[in-house]
Amino acid sequence: MTTLVLLLLVPLAVWRIYSRLKIVLGRTRSELWRHYATLAVMVVMLLAVTVQVLGNWTALAALLAGAVVGGLLGQRNMKLSRLENRPEGFFYTQNRKLALLVCMLFISRLIYRLFEAYLHMHNGLPLDPDFLGNPISSWLFGLLGGFYGVYAGLLVQWRRSQKPVPRPVDIFDIK
Repeated sequence: MTTLVLLLLVPLAVWRIYSRLKIVLGRTRSELWRHYATLAVMVVMLLAVTVQVLGNWTALAALLAGAVVGGLLGQRNMKLSRLENRPEGFFYTQNRKLALLVCMLFISRLIYRLFEAYLHMHNGLPLDPDFLGNPISSWLFGLLGGFYGVYAGLLVQWRRSQKPVPRPVDIFDIK
């Protein structure tokens, strides 16, 4: 009975995550510190996964391939992004389709791992401790890291090349 409840709750959780991501991936204020932080987190994540799978050549190749594909998708996402330089500040709106695809692939792998852990716990079997050694997991970590790492780097490049638009002078604004 609990497996049936779990199978019914997983689509609800996926739908909720998807609808939340659609809101988050809307128009966003561009702040350099956030772009630098995203870039740093993605680089550290990729390095940590690389160290973890160092002896497993299949997983390492999958990680590298995922990072390359993610980087290419990040470049494509930047080309499809709407970049705004306004008097109120800098804003960007990334392409939702690509960002949702990458995020939902990664999240679906994590949900699969949780479901796998539940089934192993329910059947009394030990869970495979080498989650990152699986080429699919490594590929998805590389995809996410490459995608958001390149995208954040390109946003930093864009921001550094832009001069702020001055605010219009309001002669009726008395202070």
